[in-house]
Amino acid sequence: MAEREIEYVKVHTLSDRFEADVITDALKQEGIPVIVRQFMETAYSNIFVPQKGWGRIMVPKEKADLAREIISELTEIKDEVDLLPSGESQIERGSPAQRDKSGQKLNQVVEQLADLQVEAELWDALRQADPREIASRTIAEFDSAKNVYAVPFLNTAVLCRPETEEIEVVGGPGDASRDFQLDLAVVHYLLHASNKVPTDKWVSEKDLPGGSLFFTAAHALPMDSLVAAFDGRPGLLDAAARSIGGEKTDTAGISYRFRILPRIPFLLIFWERDEEFEPSCHLLFDETIAAHLSSLDLIWALANVFVRALLAAAASVSESNQSE
Repeated sequence: MAEREIEYVKVHTLSDRFEADVITDALKQEGIPVIVRQFMETAYSNIFVPQKGWGRIMVPKEKADLAREIISELTEIKDEVDLLPSGESQIERGSPAQRDKSGQKLNQVVEQLADLQVEAELWDALRQADPREIASRTIAEFDSAKNVYAVPFLNTAVLCRPETEEIEVVGGPGDASRDFQLDLAVVHYLLHASNKVPTDKWVSEKDLPGGSLFFTAAHALPMDSLVAAFDGRPGLLDAAARSIGGEKTDTAGISYRFRILPRIPFLLIFWERDEEFEPSCHLLFDETIAAHLSSLDLIWALANVFVRALLAAAASVSESNQSE
């Protein structure tokens, strides 16, 4: 008798590849087989991804209820996590019982994110590429004796070792060496960045091709966390920005230019509270950014990396001031 064919059903629509990795790992830990189906089937389908999702999670029909329960818990955690100026999350301000329950879930997700790895195919491509060509194109340095790329990152550098598939941030605030989004952005930058020089012509995320659809809901840039951190604290913003290599500009409001990667600058504009308007914060990109990062989710990932670095710098400055 032929083995019974397993019937798979859809249990969740995915926002991006990062959510896919986290949910897949969580379900597999519970012994649930998983199929991830992306919607990006053609060269043009990325334009439509924001309308229908990045992909879908499918599991055996008899495991569907359990899978939905697990995914629901992960989704609740994602909604709860909202960084405060100190770097702690909003859940830490709830009741002790809420903090205990949410904290345990949050720790599980953090551990899952820390375990994510850059795809093997990307590392293979990097090993097979010509280091001299990459160094010339990306303004990175390659040490042939140690087989390592040194990629300038904010006020420090990222060391990328293709042979051992390791990425390390030299110093810098926070535990950036375990940041999957940074790892992914750096590897893609080395593989795909072009020779285009930044023009210092700034565009918002909504001005990028497909950006008005993509940068919404789950992909909205986390500017609220910066507003919460620096509202009424221009001195803290200045100290934090300068500590990670920000250069003050006279573009508008309180603004700083950052070189997050050699050919990728960011412009941060902070508008202070006044009698008519609430404070606001905006992150602008050089118009050439799409020539260096091949998809909007990579730009979104690098923006998240930047926000975390600036918040970590603010926390470090605050701690330093308190110890004096």
